[in-house]
Amino acid sequence: MSIDNNFITNIKHIQKDIDEILSKYPFPDNPKYLYEPLKYVLRGKGKRLRPVLLMLAGKALKVEIKELQNAAIAVELLHNFTLVHDDIMDNDIMRHGQPTVQKKWDISTSILAGDAIFVESQRLIATINSNSQNIFKRFNDVALDVCVGQAYDKEYEENDNITLDEYLYMIQKKTGALLSLCVEIPALLSNQDQKSCEQLRQFGYNIGKAFQIQDDLLEIYSDTKSMGKSLGSDVLSKKQTALTIMARNIVPNEWSELNYKLESYPLDEMINMIRSFFDKHNIYSETKSLSDKLFKNGLDNLLVIPEPNREDLIMFTEFLKKREY
Repeated sequence: MSIDNNFITNIKHIQKDIDEILSKYPFPDNPKYLYEPLKYVLRGKGKRLRPVLLMLAGKALKVEIKELQNAAIAVELLHNFTLVHDDIMDNDIMRHGQPTVQKKWDISTSILAGDAIFVESQRLIATINSNSQNIFKRFNDVALDVCVGQAYDKEYEENDNITLDEYLYMIQKKTGALLSLCVEIPALLSNQDQKSCEQLRQFGYNIGKAFQIQDDLLEIYSDTKSMGKSLGSDVLSKKQTALTIMARNIVPNEWSELNYKLESYPLDEMINMIRSFFDKHNIYSETKSLSDKLFKNGLDNLLVIPEPNREDLIMFTEFLKKREY
């Protein structure tokens, strides 16, 4: 399916609106120790995919724009909070095309900035008027889900017994939950029935898992400039990814042997060796097929929305599927 130029224009318009709202967000100037790093985070060149998805879902379900915008900004703040703290845990040095907070300042500054962004997301989601109690509850359920997913991610490091099913559950929490929230909030704002809410939640889970598997692929097959963050950090920290689990399943002995060799090579050479290995043993193609299957499952979930209202969400799914960074 080709992506319509009008859809791309619409995406860019939403991204521009979100960037403008974030750039003018009424944070105080002092204390500078807190607010300078916080503003710095929100100036990063993020893709704003989560607020874009929320706005598109709201349009499909005919939700009033002001409620949607507040929810979209709250979700983006929540997302950025997780990134700031993830960067600390993973010791990453680049995010959204600029040095991470702990690289530019220090870890203490990063912790405080992340905490403040999370609190601000709570304050903003609390301004929602329609179905406010259920939305506030789901917002916090998902915030905890992301923490659970991150905990499993850390717990699974260097554990070569982790199965593909365990990995998929972990990324459903870590990545899928927040994307599911982006379609569930508009469903709650428009008072959809329980079945519709559940199908839309599953849509978010499916495209979220597919998105994370794509991220695993891109961290090896993209480049730092395109991704806007450092490559290879998951490999260096021995994290579980779809690629590494596939490698263990398909060619366990060869993968173990390669891992032993990798430790003596610089990062650039290490990534090239891994790429060659994944290509040779069809690990890239198997992993990409899993991602495509999850995207297809997500499209099936969208059948709960009548045509043509779901067209933008179908296009968004294709947009994610074809992304290169």
